[in-house]
Amino acid sequence: MKTILINFILVLVTALVTAVLVLFGSQHLNKKDDEGSSISLFSSSPAEKEEKNLQFVEIKNLMITLKSDSAKERYLLLDLALTTNDESQSERAESLLPKIKGIAVDILTSMEYGEVRGMSATELRSMMMERYKSAFKSIDVTIPFEDVTISKMVFQ
Repeated sequence: MKTILINFILVLVTALVTAVLVLFGSQHLNKKDDEGSSISLFSSSPAEKEEKNLQFVEIKNLMITLKSDSAKERYLLLDLALTTNDESQSERAESLLPKIKGIAVDILTSMEYGEVRGMSATELRSMMMERYKSAFKSIDVTIPFEDVTISKMVFQ
C-alpha cells in the first residue's frame, strides 16, 4: 500500500511538473519580441516573412492542335493560371495575354502528340516556364508572372 501511494505521488508530481514546463515553454516560444512578430521554434528567423498576396490570371480553353502520325487530328485543351504577386503584375499579364497564348501555341504545336501525351503536368509546366522566360527575354520584356499552373489538360 505504501509503495502504491509513493508511486502515485511520484506520477502526480511528474505530471504537474510536465504541465508547468509545457505552459512555460509555450508562453516562452509565443512571446512577442520588440517588433511585434512572434518567435517560434519552427520559424527560420524571429521575424516571419510577410505573406505574399498571390493573384491569378486565368487562360481558359486554350485549344492546341498537336502533330500526329495518324490521319486523325490530335488536340490538347488547356486551362492555365498565371501566378502574380500584385495587382499591377496581374494587369500586365492580362495585357500580354495574346503573347502568352501565342508562346504556348508555339511550344505545343511543334511537338508530337505522343511526346506531349507522355509528359506529366509537372514536366509540361516546367517546360512552358522555361520557354516563357526565354521568349520574354528575347523580346527584352520582363515576364509578367511568377509561375504557370496547369488546371486542366485534356487530350483528344
